Amino acid sequence: MFKREMFFSALAAFLALTLIVASLPAAAQSGFLSTATPPPSPTNNGGNAQWTILNSTFESNFPKGFTFTLEATSTGGKIVSAAALWRHSPVSSRTRRLATIDESGTKMVAVWEKSPGDAVPQWAGVEYWWVLQDEVGNIYETPRQYAEYADNTRKWHRMESDDIIVFWQDGVPDEIGPLTIAAMERQRPFYELNWANPLGYKPRAIIYADFETWAEWSPGRGTVGGGLVVVGQTSQSWGATAQVYDPFIQPVDEVANDTVLHEVAHLYQYANGGTSGLTWFIEGSATFFELRSGPRIEQRVRRWAREGRLPTLQERGPGGREAYDVGYMFWVWLTETYGADAHRRAWELVRSGRTQRAAIETVTGMNFLETETAFRTWLGAVNPEVPTPLPTLPFFLPPTPTYEPTPRR
Repeated sequence: MFKREMFFSALAAFLALTLIVASLPAAAQSGFLSTATPPPSPTNNGGNAQWTILNSTFESNFPKGFTFTLEATSTGGKIVSAAALWRHSPVSSRTRRLATIDESGTKMVAVWEKSPGDAVPQWAGVEYWWVLQDEVGNIYETPRQYAEYADNTRKWHRMESDDIIVFWQDGVPDEIGPLTIAAMERQRPFYELNWANPLGYKPRAIIYADFETWAEWSPGRGTVGGGLVVVGQTSQSWGATAQVYDPFIQPVDEVANDTVLHEVAHLYQYANGGTSGLTWFIEGSATFFELRSGPRIEQRVRRWAREGRLPTLQERGPGGREAYDVGYMFWVWLTETYGADAHRRAWELVRSGRTQRAAIETVTGMNFLETETAFRTWLGAVNPEVPTPLPTLPFFLPPTPTYEPTPRR
């Protein structure tokens, strides 16, 4: 999520489920993309030569980067060109590094080093392969392999289900694993109902015990303007959400049942039309997938409506906390009024190229002013007539950072 306000039932029975929990002091092979189909080998792969892979390794050097090594031969002669390619999710762009090759033309090393503009959190998945060329021009692409950008400097825990992979740093309550697994399993039918395009991969949740560990991979995170603190970020390029756990801000069950579900919804948004546009549309939609926050939000928004303080959705609509809350209630109204699949239909229209407002008008069959008037009436607004919005400065958001008010201690 972009910004999140503070809100303060463990699920002990769920511990009986047959799930794998492991400490992670060292690198581990993952189930990354276990639900995806690897792409086929390219046509005429290898040319006229026979290629042999003798050895292939991936080494995580977190937080500095990672190293690929390969030992291979071609009947066409020495290997004269080699590059390691990788990506962190099926929807992310691939990255390429040229390798150094020894004099024998058989041993290759490629290195990725972290830079300020190219940071990746620990435990991101790595799908990697090599493209090789021998001295007579034969080109060969190796099969895909999978690894994780392991953090071997600390103790981490890991839990995986059919829906998600959860990593948590030692110091985060261990309930975070089973609670998150349970929440994702419970919401699985809701995701399936509300999104036409599946992710095609298994999302990851990476939960940090402190800001120091978070800042190690993403320097500069901390207090920003307005007394807000960046406490998380979600990116389709990693297929993951990374969040800092702070018991003074959120209890562990809220992280599992609200925060992670909200952030996974942002990943679905990437796959179903994108996350740019109206803040209330985007954040209200993501909040729609939270399990616990709904009653609190409904009480708050209906009170604003009764007191004549309900912000309008015209122009860019509300920002900040109001964007989350009013946006959430709009999606509740839309699905209760126009069918349980109304959220899905609206996002399908956005994915097809409609604007967000035009998509809503298509679902409701009314222009947007009439739509908002009906929404305000449903909320019990003292005056359902849509007010004229005040001029506001442009409001821009980066991909998906999560903010919290600075806690008082």
